[in-house]
Amino acid sequence: MSSSSGNYSGSSGHMCTYETCVLRTSLTVDNFGRRFLGCSRYKVGPKCPFFKWLDNPTCMRGNEAAHLVQQKLDLLRSELQLAHERERAATQTAAEATQMAEIAQDRVAKATEREKKFRASSVQA
Repeated sequence: MSSSSGNYSGSSGHMCTYETCVLRTSLTVDNFGRRFLGCSRYKVGPKCPFFKWLDNPTCMRGNEAAHLVQQKLDLLRSELQLAHERERAATQTAAEATQMAEIAQDRVAKATEREKKFRASSVQA
């Protein structure tokens, strides 16, 4: 059957119908904001070509606004990536500081032990 009749049966046995599909919103520049039905297994299983637009194509103003929204989305994604990188660097720095503190504590404990041994030996002498 074809997608125009509302369902598709692939070689995997997967079948999409209006009842099993998911309502989605396009975020592509050319179709920004348009609603469509698509396979509920999109990006998780065998590819299913079922797809049906539920509304009319985006108007000219919508297409113009889509570019602005896409630019803002790209900016927010880059800011998020930068924040993740800063978080990773801060976490790494904190881990290094913790490790250095543990080393310093170990050195203090060893120095204290050496000092006790030295005092004990100097008292005996």
